Amino acid sequence: MRRDGEIAIERGTVMTKERLRRTMGNNIRNARIGRDMSIDELSELLELTSGFVGLIERGRRGATAYTLSKLSDIFGMPVDDFFAENLKVAEETDGGVAAKRGKVVSLLYNLTEPELDFLAENIKSLRSLRNGLLGLTPAADDRDNQEDE
Repeated sequence: MRRDGEIAIERGTVMTKERLRRTMGNNIRNARIGRDMSIDELSELLELTSGFVGLIERGRRGATAYTLSKLSDIFGMPVDDFFAENLKVAEETDGGVAAKRGKVVSLLYNLTEPELDFLAENIKSLRSLRNGLLGLTPAADDRDNQEDE
């Protein structure tokens, strides 16, 4: 049963607003550090001051839904993971693949559409080169391209 000042975050789990903000802030900080990203780099991607990002990470302020959506894109993790207690940093659970993807996403976040098109074409070329060197069939490359679209 919920008491005043508590928020139900999932069936059977209730947190105070303060605990929810602390949990969210810790998870954001852990995701940032796990991706070897400075608070200044993250604040630039979020278009927030580093001081405000620090307040969010310390649980002193909450993040808006828009900011959580951007964090989800940057870190490559679902929004609800920011509210999970005892969340493992991606590097600890999958050998660092999610952390590497998150770092790439954070680098791409502010690129223009022509820059993204340029990178997409280069990635396709690299895949073709890789397939040729490894003797893979074009069908494998087609599956890769379909995933991108």
